[in-house]
Amino acid sequence: MADDAKRDDRPTSESPESDTRSDRGLSDRVRRAMAAGLEVASRSKDDLVRAATSEIGAWLDRLDVQGELAKVLSKMVVEVKAEIRFRPKEDGTLAPEITSDVHVKPPAKP
Repeated sequence: MADDAKRDDRPTSESPESDTRSDRGLSDRVRRAMAAGLEVASRSKDDLVRAATSEIGAWLDRLDVQGELAKVLSKMVVEVKAEIRFRPKEDGTLAPEITSDVHVKPPAKP
């Protein structure tokens, strides 16, 4: 009888109830770990995008588009040939007929 009084009614590790409870506890831990990992990844992505946007914005503020375009164009020769002919239409008005040809030539060698 004394052995019966000391007996614990909690399930042992060998019982199916214990396996289910520890599986549930494990899956809960995995779920919380995944959620924490995804949260950290999301914050890291947001921080990276914020930093990149800031850097690109600062670079664009320093960029002298007009000066850079002037440098590029000063090294080129652009030849534009255009022909505009006016042809009479059936109703008596004139309609322009336009043909054009554009060539970009390499810079002349000094």
